[in-house]
Amino acid sequence: MKRLFFAALVIVAAACGADESGGPATTTPEITATTTTTTSTTSTLPGATQRDLLVEARATWLATRPGSYAMTYGISCECDGGPWALQVAGGETVMAARVGIEPGREAPYRSVEAIFDEIGAALDEDKFPVNVEYDPELGYPRSYIFNEPELPVDGGFILTVTAFEPDPTPVDSQQRREFEAALAMWRNAGLSDYDYSFTRGCFCPEEFVGPYAVSVLQESVAAATFQGTDLFDIDILEIGRYEEIIKTVEGVFAEIERALREADSLTAEYHPALGYPTNVYIDWIANAADEEVGYTIGNLRDPADYPGSCSTEGWEAELAPQPGLPEPVASTRLELFEAAMSCDFAGIAAVSDAADLPVQTSHGGSGPEYIWQGEAGGIPLMRTLVEHLNLPYSSSTNELGEAYVWPSAMGNLTSPYGDGLPAEEYEALLEIYSVEDLEEMFEGIGGFAGYRIVITADGEWLFFIAGD
Repeated sequence: MKRLFFAALVIVAAACGADESGGPATTTPEITATTTTTTSTTSTLPGATQRDLLVEARATWLATRPGSYAMTYGISCECDGGPWALQVAGGETVMAARVGIEPGREAPYRSVEAIFDEIGAALDEDKFPVNVEYDPELGYPRSYIFNEPELPVDGGFILTVTAFEPDPTPVDSQQRREFEAALAMWRNAGLSDYDYSFTRGCFCPEEFVGPYAVSVLQESVAAATFQGTDLFDIDILEIGRYEEIIKTVEGVFAEIERALREADSLTAEYHPALGYPTNVYIDWIANAADEEVGYTIGNLRDPADYPGSCSTEGWEAELAPQPGLPEPVASTRLELFEAAMSCDFAGIAAVSDAADLPVQTSHGGSGPEYIWQGEAGGIPLMRTLVEHLNLPYSSSTNELGEAYVWPSAMGNLTSPYGDGLPAEEYEALLEIYSVEDLEEMFEGIGGFAGYRIVITADGEWLFFIAGD
């Protein structure tokens, strides 16, 4: 029996922080507004002339200001220079945040008017030299240089607008209809408690990407882990609440609704039965670099389906030391043991969800739900899982990669009487399977056909399965 060690890597360009407004900057976008000649101040112009140019540019902006606009700018300074992304609609700033390695930080200028005000304040206070280049058609400041006393240190800076788009194209009405239908379907499902896996699209360290195993209670994130570690215990994240990294289903719906009003483009896919968003990609600002964001929600389950108890309740067991295992394999083995011993079905599901494919628990291809369904039917699968994790293991390598298998009997036992196994491994196997059990297996299929667990060298849980 074989299963392909399949790895599907989905890369979605997005932010890697709390506000989801951007990712690491890699390119400088072109300015989208039409530009011809420009009017600029220079350090040799008297203050009165500079003030006249500012008044003229403000008047041009007031006369031509679009109803909405998207703008990206950067600052060369002894500070966090961005880039920063703005989204303004109807005179209201709806987004003003960091694009890049620290998204979510408040932008220093939240509108074109705020930049005008800064220039005016510098002129009113006779702070020179000031050098400003205004867009000739719309009047907004395209470049603002302030040297105090020298650039770019000691208070001097250069502000440069790298992208400006008037009246961004709204997302089409068909997408809104799909959104509203999906939202209604989700709310009709009535799930305020649910477990799921969540991935954020991001050009970031994997800790910012996931996938995360998440539990939601009463529509708030109650628990979230990455590779079995609670998000609060991952130093690189430095979060104060799960929601800085995780979005609930309602949270993703809210981002889609905002994107329908503000984003340059949006694609969204929804679950056919429950309606929750499964894959979302948002490009907030056209021609701006790395402010895109993506979300993936998968394996959503209702914890009401989990049994209230399991076969390890009140049973005592310790995880047998097996020091020869690679760290990823040992980590997955420990996660499975701890989840099984605590009747944590969500934890079992999280280990399965962390792999590229769900764990195979039957020859029909069922996933981790087989375990809680079996427990509900009186089959002690959690205890069986622990017992087999404590048996001796074997490893093998083929063209598909390296894997570790419990028990070692799966690949090495050649008769019901222990042939092919060291004596101590055969004795350990007889603590779970009798000689009669083994004889029946060999008579039926010619080999061991009991439960076995398979974990790849990189820690993916592939099988918890019995039979031929």
